[in-house]
Amino acid sequence: MQSNTKYQLSKKGLWRRWVLLSIVIVFLGINGAGLYIGNIIYKETSVLHSHLNGNNGTLKQILETGKQESKWEDITIVSRFGYPLSATYIPNPQTTDKTLIFLHGFSESRAVGLNYLDIYLNYGFNLLLIDLRAHGESGGNSVTWGNYEKYDLDQWVDWVGNRFPQGMIGVHGISMGAATALMHAELNEANKRVAFYIADSPYSDFETLLALQMERRLNLPGKVTKLLLPYANIAAYFDARFTFRQASPIRSVRNITTPVLYIHGEADKLVPASMSLELYHATKGPRQIYLFANAGHVTAIFNDRYQYGGIVRKFVQTIEQPG
Repeated sequence: MQSNTKYQLSKKGLWRRWVLLSIVIVFLGINGAGLYIGNIIYKETSVLHSHLNGNNGTLKQILETGKQESKWEDITIVSRFGYPLSATYIPNPQTTDKTLIFLHGFSESRAVGLNYLDIYLNYGFNLLLIDLRAHGESGGNSVTWGNYEKYDLDQWVDWVGNRFPQGMIGVHGISMGAATALMHAELNEANKRVAFYIADSPYSDFETLLALQMERRLNLPGKVTKLLLPYANIAAYFDARFTFRQASPIRSVRNITTPVLYIHGEADKLVPASMSLELYHATKGPRQIYLFANAGHVTAIFNDRYQYGGIVRKFVQTIEQPG
């Protein structure tokens, strides 16, 4: 009788161990698969496509010609995170201490800023076209969607401030560059060195945008996307010490008082115009918004260049001549 009882207890103990082992195996399997997929998501969004630099051959040629024939000047500084940052400074033909810093979008380069050159040169600004982290000739192993880029931008503001101590500084960004500008605006609250920001087609929260695009492009149910994103954040943190969740301009604009102009195309299929509306309503300080009915992602300037330039000029005038 005692031997039988011991056998039953031993059998129960063995069963418990098998159940526990099965739970551990399932746990490791699920999380292992999640981390594997999460790492793919991180690499696809932040590493593999950053240095493509778009199809800007003509613009790059114009940039090279400007450096050879005009007084356009390549500038390199070192990021506080240790990698080089590259830019091209384009002085206005007329002496001025007003400078516009232009921020391109994902997988592009500083050359894209030439599309906006005449607007600012005609309005009396110098331009500083910069290559964001992991783009163009700037270093950095991964795109962080504004997390580290906002600090790199702050160093470019330092550079302009040192060159023109009493000058006006503006920032104009498109897409990821626009989101970076808005995140930098929170840093700017301490000293107000930047007088205005123009955000063309920004996302309000990158993790929300990423989830939306995964659902649309991969036909993933929302519940699956929500399960995978934490693993992508883990991969991003271990590789580059940031998370997609941190790239959230909507949280920054609630604290800023520097004037912001939002521009967005209502036909934008990459970043919905509703994100600019969300940012506009959340912005604490002075702000304006213009929606272009038939424009796609960052194409408003090409749909109606005259109107686009006029909107920018009128906005800047409100900064220069308040009231």
